[in-house]
Amino acid sequence: MGGNVVKRRILVALALIGLLSVVLISRAGAATQTTSPVTTFAGAAVGASTLTRTGSGIAFSLQTAGLEAGHAVTIWWMVFNPDGPLSVQYAAGHVIDDSGVAEFGGHLGVGDTDGVINGGPGLLDAQGANVVLVVRDHGPKDPGRVDEQIHTFGVCNPTCTDLQISMHAAG
Repeated sequence: MGGNVVKRRILVALALIGLLSVVLISRAGAATQTTSPVTTFAGAAVGASTLTRTGSGIAFSLQTAGLEAGHAVTIWWMVFNPDGPLSVQYAAGHVIDDSGVAEFGGHLGVGDTDGVINGGPGLLDAQGANVVLVVRDHGPKDPGRVDEQIHTFGVCNPTCTDLQISMHAAG
């Protein structure tokens, strides 16, 4: 009798794994991805970013180089909504290590307005928006303000500079 219980549990576990796999594959099928270079404003390629779109939002991963060690750096979404206004909002940030190389990642849901700096509506159409990722240097980390430097637009030491961009056009 104990063998039947074990067999049933194994069958239930396999069925759940199969169901979970179908759900994950169906969600993955709905996603689209684009990969674009990260460039300086002078046009030099310094990295790459990938943008993943689903019906409910967008996510990015960005790898870049040529950054100043010890500087606070942020990434900003510039979302050009179709038939709607531009939205600029916070995406990610951290202090750069000695290599000058960094990786960032983040997600933005449709309708999310957290971190908007220009009064924009946030992301309105994940599939139809053109998206530009902007790499912004806030200067050397200031121990008393580093958390603000890596989470806000205008906390600079002494100035802020937009260094790099990566563009993802709607499919």
